[in-house]
Amino acid sequence: MMIRFFGWLFIIVLFGAIYLWQPEFFQHSYSILKHGDIIALAEYLRSFGPWSILITILLFIIMTFTIVFPFMILSGASGIMYGLFWGTVISWGGEVIGAICMFIFARYFFRQLVAGWIANSRYLQQVDDYSATNGFKALLIARLLPLAPSGIITAVAAISRMSFKDFFLATIIGKLPPVIIKVLIGHDIVFAGENLTRLLLVILLVIVVYVGLWWYKRNKG
Repeated sequence: MMIRFFGWLFIIVLFGAIYLWQPEFFQHSYSILKHGDIIALAEYLRSFGPWSILITILLFIIMTFTIVFPFMILSGASGIMYGLFWGTVISWGGEVIGAICMFIFARYFFRQLVAGWIANSRYLQQVDDYSATNGFKALLIARLLPLAPSGIITAVAAISRMSFKDFFLATIIGKLPPVIIKVLIGHDIVFAGENLTRLLLVILLVIVVYVGLWWYKRNKG
């Protein structure tokens, strides 16, 4: 119990120290993200020069924990700054690192808290057992959805019995296609005049994915 208390204390002090170190960075980033200004975010991150990649990845990690802002804004900014290929690589790396950090955090601090609820519920026990044997498949499908709430999915996986290996593999594989889509959409929204056809095709692909999933669940049920 004391170990967890000091763990929480360390995390609170760490985040507090980071915020006090550069409060204007968090305030300015929050303002830009809130307004969804992809160009402004790209220009702001570019102002950090050689540190821009590290700062971008840090923002991905922070956004994973806040579960507030859509990754598409930051992914689009990455595509503008680094080009579509490297923007995708950096966005993918940032999302994967953020998911791993959140998984470790949530499993360490919250798994034991929900263990009692699971033990007292037959339904939750079945879900927990399913996550242990079929977690990779379930998480992979969830990761492949472009607009799925990544942070919530990670938190649910963390408090289940899914192994870290299954989580890691499903995350690095499943996040890549949605990241490509988000980088393309975020980038092409800004340059719609040059890439309108591609933007419309990608949006159509997203719609097809969700309609296909809805049709599959309807017919399976």
